[in-house]
Amino acid sequence: MKESYGYLLIAAASIIWGTMGIFGKLAFEYEISPATLIALRLFISSLTILIPIALLKKELFRIQKKDLPKFLILGLLATALQRLTYFYAIDLTTATIAAVLFYTYPIFVTIFASLVLKEKIIFSTILAVILTFSGVILVVKAYEASWLSTSFFGIMFGIMSSIFFVIYFFITKELRKRYTNWTLILYGDTIGAIALAPIIFPSCFEIANYPQQLWLLIFTIAWFPSLLAYLLYSYALKHVASSKGSIISVIEPLSTAVFSVTILREKFETSQIIGITLALTGVILLFYKPKILSETLRE
Repeated sequence: MKESYGYLLIAAASIIWGTMGIFGKLAFEYEISPATLIALRLFISSLTILIPIALLKKELFRIQKKDLPKFLILGLLATALQRLTYFYAIDLTTATIAAVLFYTYPIFVTIFASLVLKEKIIFSTILAVILTFSGVILVVKAYEASWLSTSFFGIMFGIMSSIFFVIYFFITKELRKRYTNWTLILYGDTIGAIALAPIIFPSCFEIANYPQQLWLLIFTIAWFPSLLAYLLYSYALKHVASSKGSIISVIEPLSTAVFSVTILREKFETSQIIGITLALTGVILLFYKPKILSETLRE
């Protein structure tokens, strides 16, 4: 029963994650920049957990001095820059394309595991990489030079968000041996918010005059597809195998695609639908086989 409950929570978290790009697209209609949106998102989410931790569980603030450089990497690269590049990808392409590009991160984890950790590459891994990249080529319409040229920077930001998440993957994999999820979220989001603070300060007057609808979207992004989904997923992994949980989390780009069609009225070509299917099939194969991916952790 607990295992079934865990799978249900992971599915719910993945569906909630799938709304992130949708809310981002809706926020961009109010002409907020991705940088300002992420800066505010991190500021809100860090304050949301900082206050209750300060009042109720101060021991979660404690970290070892030797781990400070890792926490700085977590906040600057794996949190601030990862979120920035992902939302720039959403802004410059579509929510679905950004989600599919992000989900290429298991490929980069596999490459790192092969080159640095000397993990053996098996046939299913090679097949998974081929399927994923073939799918991505179809999703981003790389065969149309004109479309590719206009979306080039968005595609690059999407790939960068995937690479930055690999940093998040390995840094949290190490830090989770000594710290709770709450400590990692607290320091990751707080350091990221401090790093992006210079973006907010020059625009304080403009930010204060944002319409209520935009503020609602900002708080929604900070609380639901960020904090709530992450905590649901983390809690669920106590009851299910992380490898199976990671496979279920592939629901995220699928839910993004569904939300894009129903809410944003995004249209897909047949080749893009085939591409999404190929890419996600490849990702599932990668989650299933390599040992290192059996411990995959998701934001």
